[in-house]
Amino acid sequence: MISISMLFLGSRVFAMNIDAVRFGAYPDKVRMVLDLSDISDFRVFTLSDPYRMVIDLPNTSWQAGTVNRNEQTFVSDIRHGKLNQDISRIVFDLKQPVMIKAAFMLPQNGEKPNRLVVDYQKTDQTTFQSQKGNIFGTLKTDHEQTETAQSTIPDFSVRPTESSSVETNTIAGIPLPPPNAMRPKRIHTAAPSVFKKHLIIIDPGHGGVDPGATNGRIYEKHIVLALAKALKSELLKTGRYEVKMTRETDVFIRLKDRVKFARKHEGDLFVSIHADSIKKPQVHGSSIYTLSKKASDAQTAKLAEKENQADLMAGVHFEVEDEQVAFILGDFLINDTMNQSKFFANTVVSSFRVNGLHTLDTPHRYAGFAVLKAPDIPSILIEAGFVSNAAEAKLLSTESHRKKLAKAIRSGIDTYFDYVHKNERN
Repeated sequence: MISISMLFLGSRVFAMNIDAVRFGAYPDKVRMVLDLSDISDFRVFTLSDPYRMVIDLPNTSWQAGTVNRNEQTFVSDIRHGKLNQDISRIVFDLKQPVMIKAAFMLPQNGEKPNRLVVDYQKTDQTTFQSQKGNIFGTLKTDHEQTETAQSTIPDFSVRPTESSSVETNTIAGIPLPPPNAMRPKRIHTAAPSVFKKHLIIIDPGHGGVDPGATNGRIYEKHIVLALAKALKSELLKTGRYEVKMTRETDVFIRLKDRVKFARKHEGDLFVSIHADSIKKPQVHGSSIYTLSKKASDAQTAKLAEKENQADLMAGVHFEVEDEQVAFILGDFLINDTMNQSKFFANTVVSSFRVNGLHTLDTPHRYAGFAVLKAPDIPSILIEAGFVSNAAEAKLLSTESHRKKLAKAIRSGIDTYFDYVHKNERN
């Protein structure tokens, strides 16, 4: 396994260029795109008095020149500078309050460069105050660094009354692993051409007596097994990976045994595949979930509770029987793996967007999913779509759509390891 700590620490060695900043106005949002020389961690949030939107990036060089903007962007001025020795800050002065809808990285695709995309829309004062301090992105600075920056670069600082919410709120945010984060079982130090193949554990959810979500004759357990096999095929075709599946037939496997399987085989990544169900049949789209003690939203909390009760279908109560996992939840060693998982999830989210797959408005969410509790393997749970949506249930039942999903997941896995290896060499 490879520590994403190395990736993040390595990314701060060199300056990344901001080559352009572009705006596009749409009926439901304003889209801001930053063309970058590389993919990196980031964070985006809003501040008030006056209204501002802030983007923090690791050690950037401004090459964008003058930025064209019009009244529809709500931006009156743009400033940029150093927050501290590691982090650069861009401040967008706003003419009125706005609400950030989404922020995500897109890796280079053909002639299109690496991009940071921020979608936002105008809002009212009440909504702005409720959303202020929510972080979108992958960058976290130490509280001490923020306080130091306040005294040395006041024009680019976070105010004392606002820094607390920025530092502690983790909605859609991915904190950096600490410098002394735990080291993985295996670190590949050879040249990329002779890297040992990475072992990917694929976990098709449900199975056997547990059908998962259903819609008529369409069963989640069948959809996810077929998708898992498609993903296995995609991964093996690259020659970069070994693959093991927790189940390859229609059998029931306890949640704790899925985790034990991944740890027994010392997987480098764990991908659990599901297809969601909700009482709102119009809802559709994919989403990616990672482990957290606190759910990102009420819907995700309910989803985690439902998935964690899968063992009850076979008369087994997971919470009572799995003392090891209960211990892991309180163990600080899992924090590094959780951070790696969040980075991995974001690479898959970006790949879904690049490949034209529809996702929920907030595609990366988190809660206490029992199947993601391996303390030393970055793990994600993919809800490929909604079986409760008739059209999407039929789509998930088609081989062509499953292949599209599998290719997007494989691309996200490729990106994850590409950046790991790149930063190992720096």
